[in-house]
Amino acid sequence: MIPVLRTKLDRQTPFGFSCKQCLQCCTAKKIQVNPYEIARLARNLDISTTAFIARYTVHNGSFLQTTHNKTCLFLGAEGCLVHADRPLVCRLYPLARHVNHKGDEWFSELQPEQGCRGIHKKTGTIENYLEEQGATPYMLAANSYLNLLWEMMTILESTTQDDKDGTEEPENTMVENGQLMDMDAALNIYCQERELRVPRSVEKKMQMHLEALYLWTKEKP
Repeated sequence: MIPVLRTKLDRQTPFGFSCKQCLQCCTAKKIQVNPYEIARLARNLDISTTAFIARYTVHNGSFLQTTHNKTCLFLGAEGCLVHADRPLVCRLYPLARHVNHKGDEWFSELQPEQGCRGIHKKTGTIENYLEEQGATPYMLAANSYLNLLWEMMTILESTTQDDKDGTEEPENTMVENGQLMDMDAALNIYCQERELRVPRSVEKKMQMHLEALYLWTKEKP
């Protein structure tokens, strides 16, 4: 577990960091990804999210795979091979972002790896750093999926209570196969059901994906 230097920081907390691409932070990490991040990475590689999940993730798209020596699968000799579409946790380093079910946000500053050549700056704020790293669309996407998760949990808890009469729960092959979080697979089904076109941009696909997940969760047998 990475040691925490400071926590309960907000966007106005003084902070600055300049990465020197020493690649120390790309080893021995579990990089968790959400459907938006997978869609960005899949577009970067010009493949579907279905193919990306199968080739480059573990636990049905929950985490990126690592190599046999525990480095990120996308770490090349010169650095990150998908840097333009790197996940949020990579953009935030050496910060960590926290959001609770109320939407309260705070940050922690992590202890950099031994040998890290990154330079801490004495000017700037966390807000400035987030802008420099292009983190805003990733944070908005993370918020959207987190909010949906809370909503789905509330709906499922209600459904579970209603199902305590002993009726058999219907099979959901999409859930069993992990397709709900597979954006392309989910949208192909959703759009076929409603005779819609799958959007081309990742942002529009994400909005439709969130809509589909919400509606599917609300549907009762």
